[in-house]
Amino acid sequence: MKKSERYIHDRLPQDFYSRIAGGDYARQLYPAFADREAWSKAGKSKFAAEIIAGADQIAGNQVPQLLYSNYAQFAINGNRTEYETPYFRRRKDLGFLAAALCLTGDKAKYMARLLDYTVAILEERSWCIPSHARWTHNSILRWRNCDLFAAETAAVMALLYLVLGEELEKEIPGISGMIRQKSLEQSIYYVMDKNIVHWWDVQEKPANWTVWCSSNCIITGLILEPDGKKLAAQIRRFLANTSRFIHYYADDGYCAEGASYYAKANLMVFQTIFMLDKALPGAMNKMFSEPKIKAMVEFLPRARICSGTIVSFGDSQPKLQPCQALLAPAGKYFDSKPLLGLAARSEYRLGECGDFLASLLATLFDRPETIPEMDENSKATVIFPDRLAIFRSENFSLSLKAGNNNESHNHNDLGHFELFSGDVPVILDAGTGNYAKIHFSEQRYTLWHTRGTGHNAPVFGEYEQVKGEEYTAAFTVQDDRIIRCDLSHAYPDEAGVKSAERLIEYSENTVTVEDSFVLEKEMTAGITLLTACVPEVADDVTIQLGDVCLRLEDSVLESVEQMPDLKHDGDLIWGTAVFALKLKLKSNHSKMVFNLTR
Repeated sequence: MKKSERYIHDRLPQDFYSRIAGGDYARQLYPAFADREAWSKAGKSKFAAEIIAGADQIAGNQVPQLLYSNYAQFAINGNRTEYETPYFRRRKDLGFLAAALCLTGDKAKYMARLLDYTVAILEERSWCIPSHARWTHNSILRWRNCDLFAAETAAVMALLYLVLGEELEKEIPGISGMIRQKSLEQSIYYVMDKNIVHWWDVQEKPANWTVWCSSNCIITGLILEPDGKKLAAQIRRFLANTSRFIHYYADDGYCAEGASYYAKANLMVFQTIFMLDKALPGAMNKMFSEPKIKAMVEFLPRARICSGTIVSFGDSQPKLQPCQALLAPAGKYFDSKPLLGLAARSEYRLGECGDFLASLLATLFDRPETIPEMDENSKATVIFPDRLAIFRSENFSLSLKAGNNNESHNHNDLGHFELFSGDVPVILDAGTGNYAKIHFSEQRYTLWHTRGTGHNAPVFGEYEQVKGEEYTAAFTVQDDRIIRCDLSHAYPDEAGVKSAERLIEYSENTVTVEDSFVLEKEMTAGITLLTACVPEVADDVTIQLGDVCLRLEDSVLESVEQMPDLKHDGDLIWGTAVFALKLKLKSNHSKMVFNLTR
């Protein structure tokens, strides 16, 4: 086994795989429907009423249709939402109906509707969504494919089998066997088939796909795989994948794919070891004491720029929705005050993508009964060396992005800064809207919000930042108030950038951003600032942005433009229109001074 695949294996008990092969582990990760005492206790949870209300809103005889014509739209015109919207709605409705049935015991009210969804999902030709399928022109090249959501659906159906399999079998004899066969086939068996290669299963330096798929495959196997020896081999393989993911991760837990991916990257590591610890109590003790894993699960609270917003670099969205079902147990197992502080917040999202049943079960049974209100340490300065700096206070909060322009889900955003006044985004990162085919195509950097001109580092003439691991930026921090960011290597050679530096001086009431550069040839430079405030322009060097006055030196405001709307899950990412302030620099130096005026 390669060194990169040993991270978890080196920390396992010697009898770990022999116990799995011999069936000496707990399959019952959550209580079955028949355990009415456990479900009665779960019914006292503050989330139970919300879950039941969610199920009661689901109409009968109206399972969302999944049409091949909608599936094929991705290949034809790049559209993802026509198929994905009903696909994920099916899984959400199934989760709420199953949980409500278990909480109430009311089969007359919920069973028929739950069976409608169960049968419909079992009848789907593939659980792989169209954007992840293998296409040749407008036709499917390979149906046998385990993607993120095939693996997630398999785990959800396995959990359905776990808690309600016996009850479903009473209604439709043979259905539990169908769930077992379909779920194993669509996930683990496809991956283990030597004739089918899944990139996420073999890639040496993985992204979130590897740990997300592997975690769900482990859950599926623990519940459904009847052969102990096969299960031991499956878990060994998926833990090798997870070990590679951890091995290549930064020791400080930095999620290069963007904070929105935390729940399906960093937190999937916790889900993996947590579920295995449920199956073999104590087997993961060494993992729960690993500083690197703790840093990974604590990334989300550290990535906040203010109380309700996370730094939105890469393909991320800014809204902080912290209460993933695994957040509170992660806080408990790692004794993490920042995680427990986030878990205690009032906002709570009962699932996302297709994992609603898994999320609801974790919410009802894994969340500690009491979580004390804790200081989330929201005002502390956070530094991820050479990649991200965050300064936070009651008044001004600031972030600066560095690293390289070839990170997973990359935007060409080196040197980009965000500035908040309280919770108000004065200068922001646009984020990313709903995915379409173009986001992962050769045209990705034609999108206004992914390219260099969609971020606020200087653009020199026609030369903006471009994609590539060789395009880098690094910074130093002095006295928790001064950042020097070297942008000399962030631009293509044709730009002729001999030197470029962004200097930021930070205080709670004033922030100064100063750019200096030397070019091989004379070019006009420009900067684009994005804001959610409606700009009030006094003159070409003075702009009021909410309660912040921006004063320009060595540059002038050329124009103000309202940018195209970016939406995620139907809502504007920033909740309002975004405006672009186009600045023209007069020389090879400029200064922007932001003063709080309230």
